[in-house]
Amino acid sequence: MKLSHVLIVGIFILLGVIACETPEESTIKDIFPKQLDLLQHGIPIKIQVPEDAKVTNRSDNFMQDVLIEGTNYYVRIYSNGATAPQCSTITEEALIDIKKTNPTFRKTVLEEPCGFIYEVQIPGDSTKCYNFNHYTVRGNKSFSFSTTTSRRQPFSRKTVEHIYQAVKEQE
Repeated sequence: MKLSHVLIVGIFILLGVIACETPEESTIKDIFPKQLDLLQHGIPIKIQVPEDAKVTNRSDNFMQDVLIEGTNYYVRIYSNGATAPQCSTITEEALIDIKKTNPTFRKTVLEEPCGFIYEVQIPGDSTKCYNFNHYTVRGNKSFSFSTTTSRRQPFSRKTVEHIYQAVKEQE
């Protein structure tokens, strides 16, 4: 009898441990399962996007301008001649510019060598929105990745963090 009690208690303990195990966090590939190769749009980069992502190429003779839109996803990519050999210099200059020229800028919530996430808020409105900028330099070209709330419903901070991570993990 004692052995059966020990087995029953052991089973309950095992079930308790399994039930209390922390679930694995989703990866960017779980959240945005499709890898999009942008080479056909003149951008030698692959990034993770949602299954329903649509690409609009608005490039002209002077600048590459590619827009990727999907469910909870919006990324605009600009490319032109690199103004600096490192993304950190471009990032620093861009953040200074946004702080000076964007009246809705409130604070930086993440700052990294090649990008940042920041909070914006329209004066008199309690809604906080989040945007990001991320920069990559390849050869003599720089690529600017950003999201903005100007054309759509504002993204939550978590959503912007996911999009930023997808852009950051580019190949």
